[in-house]
Parts: sequence; structure tokens; C-alpha cells
Amino acid sequence: MAECKCISEQPRIFKKDVDLLDSDKLNKMSSLANALSDPIRLQILYLLKQHEDICTCEFQELLDLSQSKVSYHLKILLDAGLINREVIANWRHYCLIDKNILEKIEKLMS
Repeated sequence: MAECKCISEQPRIFKKDVDLLDSDKLNKMSSLANALSDPIRLQILYLLKQHEDICTCEFQELLDLSQSKVSYHLKILLDAGLINREVIANWRHYCLIDKNILEKIEKLMS
């Protein structure tokens, strides 16, 4: 790997002259990026865009995944603030918080 050499003898940028993201914002952005980095989770978001309310067992059937694997992915999306969960008796139903999230992701990719 080539060594990067600065063109000046003295640093041109100092910490006091820049803004850095605070740790809370960095953690939130990192959590969001992680949640969006998996094809299964993107598929879950796409399914929720088509059908506002989907139960865990329906995700199992639609994605051909075990209950534990579906729950794992749903928890990551919940923790990232991308979906909501409603408990109805013994069932867990999920919906998108932002119905335009997929369009926003596509816009970022273009």
C-alpha cells in the first residue's frame, strides 16, 4: 500500500475548525446502515411497503425462513427505528414507520 504524504509541512485542518458527529448520532447512523445492509431485511421492508401489517408467521412463510431467523431480522429493523411492532394476543404484527423508506434508499443509490 502506498504511503500518503501531505503536500504541506504543517497540518491544514485542525479539530477546532471542524464539526464532528456526536456519538449518539454516529451510533444511530451506524445502526441504520447495518439494518439496511442485509438482503433479507431489505426484502422485509419491501413486503411491508406492499402490505401495511404483516405477522411474524407470515414473514416465515413468505421468506421461507425459520421463526428465529425472522425474529432476528425484525429486531434489527426495530432497533434501527425502521419498523413498528404491535402485539395482538400471542402474535406480533409489523409495519413501516416511514412508508417512503425504499424510495429514499433507491435515491441514495442513484
